[in-house]
Amino acid sequence: MTGTITANEDFDAERSCLRFRKAMKGLGTDFAVITRETVTHDNLQRQMIREAYKKHGRDLIKDLKEELGGTYADTILAMFESPYDLVVSALHYAFRNAGTNEKALTDLLCCRTSEELASLKERYEKRYNKTLDDQMESELSGEFQLLMRSLVAADRDQSQTVDAPKAKNDAQMLYDAGVGVKSEDDTEDFITIFNTRSYAQLQETFEEYHRLAGQPIEDAIDTEFSGDMRKGLLAIVQRVRDPLGFYAERLNQTMAGLGTDDKALIRIIVSRSEIDLADIKECYKEKYDKELADDVRDDTSGEYQKLLLAIINN
Repeated sequence: MTGTITANEDFDAERSCLRFRKAMKGLGTDFAVITRETVTHDNLQRQMIREAYKKHGRDLIKDLKEELGGTYADTILAMFESPYDLVVSALHYAFRNAGTNEKALTDLLCCRTSEELASLKERYEKRYNKTLDDQMESELSGEFQLLMRSLVAADRDQSQTVDAPKAKNDAQMLYDAGVGVKSEDDTEDFITIFNTRSYAQLQETFEEYHRLAGQPIEDAIDTEFSGDMRKGLLAIVQRVRDPLGFYAERLNQTMAGLGTDDKALIRIIVSRSEIDLADIKECYKEKYDKELADDVRDDTSGEYQKLLLAIINN
């Protein structure tokens, strides 16, 4: 897994902080400098630049908020958040927006490891003084609530060892649960297996299911579930089968049709920039026969466009 942004080998926090100050001092703003200094340092170095800036009696984030605006400001400020804090902010926004954004919750949580979920829960409660589980209990309902609350319990096995007999047994349980009239116990079987088995174990289970049922697990989900529950289960399947494709597809969705889902576009590009964005770019090209940068260029404009392209092409 490779990102597009790495640590700057010629790092000098004091030098960078002076460049930020000069770019925002006086009349006009030097966007090119702000963009360059942001994307040529990794997140840890950006935090060190923030600390160096304080030595001059100023708050870098406050200055950026006062100087910048719109989606450009949103992206720059996202770059200065820790990766987990960025996701926590997005989770809170998904709840407090007019009506809960179930799709955002699915995209934000169904791809996470137990370790990541544990950190997200801790930071969410610390920042908003409410547990993520309590938030879900009050905002969600039905099967989807059960799926998401089970997911954030962070009880997924982290072992990379595959237990073949267990995979066969789980595949049989899923097959039995997906045939005929679906009961509450059947739903519980899907939730338990999908949320507690390791991704490697689930991959083997899905292959066993295909051999047993003569069809992929996705077909059973499409038949037996609907709405957000169906989307949540399918998101977990996609994360198991093709983690890079998971993000490539969601990036494409942010730019599909009329308008752009800028919040999701910013979040995915920024949060994956130091992890696997370079690999996601390659997957995007294979999946859509188009460069990610070209689609971003077609869908955005101005300094915001230049900033996103700088992250993608860094």
